[in-house]
Amino acid sequence: MISWNDYRYVLAISRAGNIPSAASQLAVNTSTVFRRLEKIEELYAIKLFERHRQGYIATEAGQEIIAAAERMEQEAFTVDRALTGKDQQLTGRLRITTTETLAASFLSRHIPSFSQENPGLYVEIISDNQRLSLTEREADIALRPTRPKEETLIGRKIGTLNWGIYGSRLCYDNKSFRTAKDLTGHRFIAWGGGPLAQQTTDWIKRNIPDARIVYESSSMITNAQLAANGSDLTLLPCLTGSRWQGLTPLLRPLEGTEGELWLVTHKDLQKNARVRALLDYLVKAAKEDGPLFEGKDQEKDCTRDN
Repeated sequence: MISWNDYRYVLAISRAGNIPSAASQLAVNTSTVFRRLEKIEELYAIKLFERHRQGYIATEAGQEIIAAAERMEQEAFTVDRALTGKDQQLTGRLRITTTETLAASFLSRHIPSFSQENPGLYVEIISDNQRLSLTEREADIALRPTRPKEETLIGRKIGTLNWGIYGSRLCYDNKSFRTAKDLTGHRFIAWGGGPLAQQTTDWIKRNIPDARIVYESSSMITNAQLAANGSDLTLLPCLTGSRWQGLTPLLRPLEGTEGELWLVTHKDLQKNARVRALLDYLVKAAKEDGPLFEGKDQEKDCTRDN
């Protein structure tokens, strides 16, 4: 009879497409995965994968086992969330996932004080632009610039994110710009981070005549430092640009760039004491940071510290 561990191995091979990658996911060596697959196939006298140059392709029998493994995995996640949701102790690990920019500009200023107030909690910040699964417990809380669409998730809008145009304080501190057209012909650093990034580039081309996009990076954090170190301009969320050392705002907030900031968790975890504590803390922090989000803060108070 196939054990749960056997199902895990088959599922890992299916997702990885090859033995070495599956071994890495399972934190075992390659020979262990290979022997386990051979054992299962010998036990049932049936082949679960076809071996091709492009990888391991599941046979019909393999697909049946993979489907069963996925159902078992989801049941395990459900039980885990249900038990975790009943936990009322302010101790243990708490994982929050967000983008690199939000982690650096928002969480980095508030998690230290939260940690001091809750010494029993170990907070793990996962700053990655890839969206992690709250359903599969890859994280407990997500801080996202979009409203959650999944029925199993609950979210709360905690802010409006506006954007601005920022440049080096050394180059632009004493210069005044009233409209985007005043920046005609200026050099810009573009953000190459996906659909939202393309929207910012489109905004530059649409609103600033003869704007010159001279280079780009996939990281807004990198763009902020590039602008601070040179004479080129870049679009940044006001939350980031207004607090970045060496930058000064030229125009903010920019019309037509408004976004939303959401705190999200799974329905099963909303009553967990650890999750509830961090959610409440960040809601309060976001309310205090409202002027920063919207680009309506006083420049002299927030552009000299990072």
